[in-house]
Amino acid sequence: MRRCQRLGGNLGVQSFRFSATGRPREQKIVVFDQNISRNQWAEILANCRGHILRELPLVNGVLVLVDEEEIADVQALAQSRSGVVRVEDDIDIELAYEVGKVQWGPRFREDVPWGVKRINIGDASQTGNGVNVGILDTGVDSRHPDLAGNIKGGYSAIAGIDSASDDNGHGTHVAGTIGALQNSIGVLGVAPRANIYAIKVLDAKGSGKLSSLIDGIGWCVEKGIKVVNMSLSSSTENQTFRDMVQSARKAGITMVCAAGNRGPGSNSVGYPAKYVESIAVAAIDENNNIANFSSRGREISISAPGVDILSTWPGKQYRKSTGTSMAAPHVTGAVALLFEADPSLSPADVKSLLQASADRLDGVSSDEQGAGVLNVSQALSRVSKKRVREVCVMGVAT
Repeated sequence: MRRCQRLGGNLGVQSFRFSATGRPREQKIVVFDQNISRNQWAEILANCRGHILRELPLVNGVLVLVDEEEIADVQALAQSRSGVVRVEDDIDIELAYEVGKVQWGPRFREDVPWGVKRINIGDASQTGNGVNVGILDTGVDSRHPDLAGNIKGGYSAIAGIDSASDDNGHGTHVAGTIGALQNSIGVLGVAPRANIYAIKVLDAKGSGKLSSLIDGIGWCVEKGIKVVNMSLSSSTENQTFRDMVQSARKAGITMVCAAGNRGPGSNSVGYPAKYVESIAVAAIDENNNIANFSSRGREISISAPGVDILSTWPGKQYRKSTGTSMAAPHVTGAVALLFEADPSLSPADVKSLLQASADRLDGVSSDEQGAGVLNVSQALSRVSKKRVREVCVMGVAT
């Protein structure tokens, strides 16, 4: 048998898309037992045909390229005592938005978008200063004048693409809602002094794979990023997907996820928003109505503005877009403000604070709105009271 070998670079991947017998190969994720160390992975797969594309340490696994016969070699290992736990599909991921009215061109007068006004930031002194925010998306235009000062780094998890630049527009739009600068031009973001990190996990068409998402989340863990925005969704899941979310949560990352645009049908929330570890965000319009497209389900955590949202677009431009993709970054920006107010908050604390302070919409079910509409001022007030109680308790203890 030909050894399962590592590939480097996009050319190598493309060269091995077909096996020696002419069969097309597909990507699979091989997960190892937690007792198996990283330096043993290639050795265990050494006698298998196919090729290792990428290591995925966050889930203790690797991404392999195999045809229908070659995968049998690897699956056989999972049925032995080799240390291979399972072999799973590399699930398709896609962005979650609908394009709205386009407003091309620069804006020379700063506008506070209706969504930022609606979430009631109030006169809070928090701006997200010093809080690291990861945007797992199509990348971000780091040269946009309304974002450049806040972009602190980036990473591409897409094979053959080294830059985290945005070749779609979606990620740049998300970034503007989270952290567009307060600079007298364009738009104002929820957390205008947050540190933004662009993690490219979706290509120019807004499509990606679970393996890229795992790689991107793993990068965030290594960099100590506190909160991530995932305005993306999948209708399918597997155990590796769940392991990724649980590992990120254990690492202390707060995950804000678009609920998906599969409404108005019931039980339509996508993954990873559907996981309990996530903050699943539904979308409302300017009239406080849950958007018709917004996914429904008991997993919805909270609602935020997501219809005709004006934000940054590549090439020094601005655009209105619609979708739960636009709702999620309002919440992500709010989380950055909470972390600035109290860096000790856990992901569970954050979710609880957001839900406890939300404005409940009358006559709307929890499956549609979650706990209600995001209210930043009330959430920050609860953080302040929490810190006062902690100080009082410490004073009594001493």
